[in-house]
Amino acid sequence: MGGTLASRVSGLVREVLLVALFPVRASDAFRLAWTVPNLFRELLAEGALTNAFIPIYQRLKGDDRRAFAGAMAGVLALVNAALVGLALMGAPFIVDLLLASGSNVDRDLAVLLLRITFPTLAAISLAALAMGVLNAEERFLAPAWAPVALNVVAIAAMLAFPGQAVVLAWGVVLGGIAQAAVQWPAMRRAGVTPRLGSLWHASMPLALALMAPFAFTTGARQFLNVVAQRIVSDAALFPPGAVTAYALSAMLFSLALGLFAISPAVAYFSRLGNVAAEGGTAFRDTLAEGIRFIVLLSAPTGLVLYAFAEPSVRVVFELLRPAAGQDTTIALAVLAIAPLGLALAPAGLVNFLLRPFFVRGRVVAPVALSVAFTVATAGLFVLLAPRYGIAGLSWATALSMTLQTAVLLGWMTRAEGLDLRATLLYLARVGVAAVAAVALARAVATAALGFVDATGWTLQLVELAIGGVVLVAAYAALGLALGIVPAGVLRRRA
Repeated sequence: MGGTLASRVSGLVREVLLVALFPVRASDAFRLAWTVPNLFRELLAEGALTNAFIPIYQRLKGDDRRAFAGAMAGVLALVNAALVGLALMGAPFIVDLLLASGSNVDRDLAVLLLRITFPTLAAISLAALAMGVLNAEERFLAPAWAPVALNVVAIAAMLAFPGQAVVLAWGVVLGGIAQAAVQWPAMRRAGVTPRLGSLWHASMPLALALMAPFAFTTGARQFLNVVAQRIVSDAALFPPGAVTAYALSAMLFSLALGLFAISPAVAYFSRLGNVAAEGGTAFRDTLAEGIRFIVLLSAPTGLVLYAFAEPSVRVVFELLRPAAGQDTTIALAVLAIAPLGLALAPAGLVNFLLRPFFVRGRVVAPVALSVAFTVATAGLFVLLAPRYGIAGLSWATALSMTLQTAVLLGWMTRAEGLDLRATLLYLARVGVAAVAAVALARAVATAALGFVDATGWTLQLVELAIGGVVLVAAYAALGLALGIVPAGVLRRRA
């Protein structure tokens, strides 16, 4: 979680500088271009690859693990080379797919930036392979901190050449290379460096079979981003800056999701893979503990994003004076982030509850769920955005994630023997504690602002600080009173 926090915070610094140093024309074009490598990253790297790779890798022994990882590296290199060639030639067509017919984005600049940034995918794919190897060995330090390298390199480029969108694009390319490079020494020290030289391993068919559905489930989120990009780039609905605003709200959401849900989910996923063969109740108990731990962290965090949406956005992106046109971007980001707060805990649970399917080698169920909820969410995007603006996209996400969580909890009850009644009672206790604590924090912060002699950014910071102190104290007290400490913690204390 510490490495994930550093990665997210450095990514936040990168986005703050994007708003402060680059006008809306440049930031919108960059964010649109960066959508495409991110889409394929979910398909080939940090989503599908790591989650399909880890269970198979853990079943192998000794040098066979290195051979399998080496074969996967070779296949990834070939696939990425083909994709880069296609992206370079088809960049105008790809950008046109992302843009509305009457666009508020500079199309020519977006095409240029796409051609520059797309090769980053190859480096990130190799970084994801290294991450999978190290996570499978339950060595989390290097892969958790590696994304910081990408952000540091990009930040350096932005500071050296403010306002230069082309330099920013090259900065993320070099950062992707750095993200891959810093993990290989950790594999070498652990003696698990992939053995290169072959494109085949006996486990490769199973790995590719698992990657295909997982690529679909993780890529579904990126497909929804494509739909959202077409909506927010529509000049008839939104002004320039909407593309950047949507990206900023998604980034803040991802920061909270990565720290309070995905990082523990990755750790529990590796543990699920290791206990899957033990039999008994170990798998079920680990699954239940993971659910409780993720909800314990993500529920109050999501409610804070909802109740403190405006100060949360403005204290970050108005720390430095925004560049030309970015005031509109910040106002739109405030509207988008509030409903996303209600999606945080459900999104964290969905991310975790899909993983047992792949530990067990089941691929049909997650594909079916992804098809259904991707179509439903896209439909909600189209329905709600014209009526509720950029917030409509966020409300659609919150509703879809909540429904998907309910389906997955029911599925785990049948498939893994999860005690649904005990789980729901625990979720209810966490919900009561989180709602009460955030409501108290909101009320105290609002009342206290009447006695504060400050304006602008300083006032937003004071509001967050007061609310944060009250929230932590109230949630801790209510948590103890309601007994919402995870069962695993109680066992370790005993």
